[in-house]
Amino acid sequence: MTRGSLSSSVHHRGLGLACTMKIGLFTEFSYVGKSERQAYAEVLEQIGLADRLGYDFFSTTESFGKDEFSCSPFPLGLYVAAAQHAQRIRFLTGIISVPIHHPAILASQIAAADLLTEGRIMVGLGRGHPWVLNRVGVDPAESPARFEEGIRMLVEIFKSVTIENSQGTFWRVSDFKLSPSPLQEPHPPLYVAAATTPDSAIFAGKIGQGLVQPGYLGIPLGLVRDLTSRYRQNLPHRRASDVILGVHLHVARDREEAVQNGAFALATQAQVFLRSSANRQRLSGENQAYATKSESRRAFEKLCEPEQARRAVAEESPNIMAVWGTPDDCLERIDYYVDSIQPEQLMLNIASGSVPQETVLKSMRLCAEEVMPALRG
Repeated sequence: MTRGSLSSSVHHRGLGLACTMKIGLFTEFSYVGKSERQAYAEVLEQIGLADRLGYDFFSTTESFGKDEFSCSPFPLGLYVAAAQHAQRIRFLTGIISVPIHHPAILASQIAAADLLTEGRIMVGLGRGHPWVLNRVGVDPAESPARFEEGIRMLVEIFKSVTIENSQGTFWRVSDFKLSPSPLQEPHPPLYVAAATTPDSAIFAGKIGQGLVQPGYLGIPLGLVRDLTSRYRQNLPHRRASDVILGVHLHVARDREEAVQNGAFALATQAQVFLRSSANRQRLSGENQAYATKSESRRAFEKLCEPEQARRAVAEESPNIMAVWGTPDDCLERIDYYVDSIQPEQLMLNIASGSVPQETVLKSMRLCAEEVMPALRG
């Protein structure tokens, strides 16, 4: 879609519906060419700046094992550390791999983190990457069932005074009373991630929790829109929708600079996924790699070189949810996605791939100065 046709498709209301949206940041915590210590220092710096600039929340993922994809095994611990200096911003786990966590232990960790951050935890939950499950001895084929049982038991623990005996297929909780209690009652807000799987979106709706849509992974807009619709169709009567929409973003005053940096960021992030996936396939078989996730793998292959990413975004816009350009360019594109998806919250993937820290911070500042105020009306 051309810039002109994109503009003509934007509703006359402009950004009016977006004025109440919460706006946050996301990083995959990849650390290509960096030490783990440097990666942590940079993410903590991003959180501190995001807090001062007025972003509403910050999100990073959970992963286990040596892997350039991410070095974030304990996002809740990261957030407790960050909260000692960042006084206002909220923290979203994006996501915790539910199938590998005992619900009682996970509930306890979430509650303690919520207490230590003064009630600022948001809990993103998902099935997790197949290779992570494999590393800790969980059969990926059990992932959907473990995922649903784990979330149902997690909610039960948060809402119960004491659980005398709760028996599932994979976990059992007996004579258990949660301590400490979370500051947010009955529990911090819960969000289920649905990247490409309709079942996850439908489940999120049926249990009346929020939905995380990671559109920054190059997942087609049509699929994101379909999953969001399935989620909302399955919400209980009078339960409000709460969709967090993730998009890839790079903003600069010079359009060419923004496009160049955005394409480099998206391409180098796709390279991380593909390199790691190929290695996992050799080690663990095809079922542990992204070969089994056709939509994701097709997106990564399409975007794995900066020029390919640039061309794909230009030719297939707005289907690839990458927002690169001047502040005005970004506002126009974001408005289109807000019209299409109607999210309640927006999550901007500014720090991705091999983009230098100063470039990330510069984009964060400009977004806060000239994009966020317009989004908030």
